[in-house]
Amino acid sequence: MRSMGKRSKIEDKAKRLWGNDLFKNNSAPPHCIQFESIFKEKWISSFKGELLEIGCGSGTDLEIFSSHDDLKKITAIDLGKKNIERLVKRYSNRSDICVERGNALSLDFEDEKFDVIYSFGVFHHTASPIKCITEAKRVLKKNGSIFLYLYGAHEDLLYKRLGVLLEKLIMKIFKYLPYSMQNLICIILSPICWAIFSVPSLLLRLLGYNSFSKKLPFYFGTHPFSIIEDLKDRLMSPINHRFSKLEMENILYDIGFSLAEVVKKPSGLYIYLRK
Repeated sequence: MRSMGKRSKIEDKAKRLWGNDLFKNNSAPPHCIQFESIFKEKWISSFKGELLEIGCGSGTDLEIFSSHDDLKKITAIDLGKKNIERLVKRYSNRSDICVERGNALSLDFEDEKFDVIYSFGVFHHTASPIKCITEAKRVLKKNGSIFLYLYGAHEDLLYKRLGVLLEKLIMKIFKYLPYSMQNLICIILSPICWAIFSVPSLLLRLLGYNSFSKKLPFYFGTHPFSIIEDLKDRLMSPINHRFSKLEMENILYDIGFSLAEVVKKPSGLYIYLRK
């Protein structure tokens, strides 16, 4: 009963944060292009048949998928009501695209339905990322592919590791604060984090250290208030699971995929799975 209550509490906060607050104006950037550059041939060859996107958010990745000629049908699910309503209206003239509310922990689909499954930054915000991966495997066809992004533990990046520890501390404090106060703190923190992390990253790029600059947190910040949504995504999340590369490889081995490739980047873990 306690675990069910915890799951319900996590989902309620997730619905409010990602379903009603973040990315209200379709402002989230596309993420799938990162997989295309990392996995290249696997990415190109996998996108055919039926696709399931778990956690479509504002629909920026879905927009890219909608132009894939080899995809016969696309199903996109999300926990947030407003995102779904907006996307249902947007794709009302596409019989090959189905957008509906859904839960990564309990996928309402038959076994072995999809040829390819994609999920970016969703499973690590649930009560059980392992259960999410197991569910994704269940609805995946034999020889089908999964592309998945999860938070990394940053066990060998001291600067980011310190950021993770600070993140955990702030999240513990946030548990005792009302939602509006959490939101205000993220707004206040944005220019501070921008000055501490984003500005040094920009200077490193100007000096020619482009690769190293991306190892800093919030390297993508463009102005003092440009990282508010990212701060809210991380700090106001009801839960953040993080995994080392080795830990995730062992988990995927136990789940029983025929092929599991985990690529560790400063931004997190990019995973390719084959059933």
